[in-house]
Amino acid sequence: MKKSFVLAFLAIQLYSFAQKGLDTLGFRTKFVGLPVVFYQPETKLGFGAAGFLSFKSNRFDSILRVSQINLGGAYTLEKQLLLYASYDLWLDKNNYNIFGEIGYYRYFYYFYGIGNGNRNEEAYNVNYPRVRITAERKLFHHFYVGLKYIFDDFDVIKRDSNGVLIQNTVTGAKGGIISGLGISSKYDSRNSNFYPTKGWKINANITFFDQFLGSDFSYTATELDVIKYKGFGKDRVLATYAYARFINSNGNAPFFHLSNIGGNKRMRGYYDGFYMDKQLIGWQTEYRTPVWWRFGLVGFVGNAVVASHLSSVTIKNVRTTAGAGLRFLLDKERKINLRVDYGFSKESSGFYLTIGEAF
Repeated sequence: MKKSFVLAFLAIQLYSFAQKGLDTLGFRTKFVGLPVVFYQPETKLGFGAAGFLSFKSNRFDSILRVSQINLGGAYTLEKQLLLYASYDLWLDKNNYNIFGEIGYYRYFYYFYGIGNGNRNEEAYNVNYPRVRITAERKLFHHFYVGLKYIFDDFDVIKRDSNGVLIQNTVTGAKGGIISGLGISSKYDSRNSNFYPTKGWKINANITFFDQFLGSDFSYTATELDVIKYKGFGKDRVLATYAYARFINSNGNAPFFHLSNIGGNKRMRGYYDGFYMDKQLIGWQTEYRTPVWWRFGLVGFVGNAVVASHLSSVTIKNVRTTAGAGLRFLLDKERKINLRVDYGFSKESSGFYLTIGEAF
C-alpha cells in the first residue's frame, strides 16, 4: 500500500485565538482556525485551512446545547479541490437538532475491490457536490425523530487503465447520482455533545434511494449506532461504540456508497473503503484521559467485518485495528479538542488530524 505523509502546521496561536469571541451572559461565541499543509504522491503539495465555529442559537437559553459549524478547504498542485461545511445545530431548548454536511470535492480515492478477497489498489479521480441534512424533533425526554436527505453527484473522471473500474463491471464504475430520503431517530442522554463523560447516544435510520428521488441507483440503507460513555472522574472516559449498516441484498448500491471499513472515525488504520460490501458490523472502544495542561492521550481498539449477506459473515474476515492519539484542548469551556491519531492494522496504517472526538 502506498504511503502518504501529512504535515499540519498550527501557525495560528491556538490558545489565544480560541479565547476570542463574543461575551453573551457568560457564554462566548468562538471561532478557532488553523492552516493545513500536506503532501501525497497523488496530490503533490496541498494547502488550505480548517476551523470551527461554536455558538448558541439563543444566547438567553441556559439549557441549550452548543451548536457547531466546521469549515474546511484545501487545494493541491494537481488542481484538486476540497470544500466542506459540516454543521450540528441545536434550537429551541434542544427541541430541534439539525445536522449534516454541504461540500464540493474534486479529488482522488483508492478502490481495493468489493468483498474480502485480495486487495488490488487502484486510484480514481472524481468530482462531486455533496449534501447531507437531518432534521429531528424531540418527542419526549432524550428521544428524537425526523427526516434525512442524502445527495451525491459522483462523476468519475479518471480511472486506472489497468484497474477493475475501467472494465465497467462494478456498479457505479462511471459514477452517478445517489439521492435518498429517510427516517432518522435517536436517543441522546449525553452530558455534552463535544466531550461526553456519561450517557448514551443511539442512532437508528433507514434511507430509501430510488429514481423518483432522482437517484441513478435503487436500494435501501439501514444504519444503527450505539455509543456508551462512562466517566471515571477528572474527564477520564471510556467510550464504547457498536455499529452496523445493512443494504438490501437485491439493491444495486454503487461501490462508492457501500458499507465500508476505514476512515478517521471507525477502524482508524484502514484507508476509507479498504474493505467494502453491502453488510457491515463493527465495534470500537476508546479510553480518553487528560495528561497535562491542555494535552491529553487516548488509546483505542476495534473490530469490524463486511460481507455480501449477513449469513456469510465469518470470524476469519473480522479485521482488527488499534492505535493511540494526542489531544490538544482548543476550547476549555466547551471541551473541544484538536485530534491527532495514529491507527494500525496488519495491512495498513495511517495518521489522522481533525477537530473533535472520533465518536
